[in-house]
Amino acid sequence: MNEIIVVAPANTMKHLNACMIDIGKSNLLKLGYKVSISEESFRDVNNIAGTIEERASSINRAISDKSAEIIMAVFGGYNSNDLLQYIDFSLMKKLNKKLFGYSDITCLLNAYYAVTGGCAYHGPGFGTFCDPNISDDTVASFTKVLNINDEKYEVKQPETTASDLWFMKPGYGPREWVTHPQWTVVNEGEAKGILVGGNIESLLNLIGTKYCPEFKDKILLIESSFNTDPNRFRMWLSHLNLCNVFDKINGLLIGNFTACTRKNLSDSLLKNMLSDYVPKHVPILINFSSSHTDPILTVPIGGEIYVRLQKNIGKIFISTDNREQKEVL
Repeated sequence: MNEIIVVAPANTMKHLNACMIDIGKSNLLKLGYKVSISEESFRDVNNIAGTIEERASSINRAISDKSAEIIMAVFGGYNSNDLLQYIDFSLMKKLNKKLFGYSDITCLLNAYYAVTGGCAYHGPGFGTFCDPNISDDTVASFTKVLNINDEKYEVKQPETTASDLWFMKPGYGPREWVTHPQWTVVNEGEAKGILVGGNIESLLNLIGTKYCPEFKDKILLIESSFNTDPNRFRMWLSHLNLCNVFDKINGLLIGNFTACTRKNLSDSLLKNMLSDYVPKHVPILINFSSSHTDPILTVPIGGEIYVRLQKNIGKIFISTDNREQKEVL
């Protein structure tokens, strides 16, 4: 049986109760994975899972553990970028460890690709699997990506979505599923490239460092956290624009917003923002299901993405293969 080691590079999992942890382990066991959790994950220093040294040490032990195939962040939070200069990304690449997470784990996923050319996975964290009503689409996408080898497959829009605070409900449910916003084409076109990005706020922390991936000819994914203020999102877009990111990329995917964000940041407002910054020749798809909403589809940071966007039909194909592998000494 394969093993997953759960780590907490950012926020502590101290407040994740035993019942939820058992649900997470059970859901992953059904998929053939035994779960172990690093002891540092439960430490709490101002809601962060330990000191820089403690958090980095937990990840490096997970990298060295030959029994573990996957290193999975429990969830995001803040300050994963503390750890970048202390993580042995080269050994992670040599041992072909699969790193999973989203939100602030964006820092680690992109740094791994920038340093080694290897592929990491923007997708569910352990906390996602602690939901007793976890989406079938989330599970299917997670499983598919782990088994595609060098082939490519089409990613399709889920029928429903939810962004309710299920973990605060008695019995952790029921979920508040609604019709998924249509994957909407803003700029038409066809493009391919290596996927980079993730949470926009965390990605911006990498710009100007050696841990930031090159954006030239890439497909960029950006998504935002719970209850994002529209003017704040515009500020982040402006920052990327001032860094000439949008002039370099081949395509852009914008993640589905949570319900509370949508109250103030509609599709029409988002399109107007994008028109101020992104050239018309760059294909854009909005409402992509890889964000802080459920389901969260797993996509490879450092893997190749194909986008075909025509009128209101968006087709996306992914592969974990890329041809930019760097030599690891």
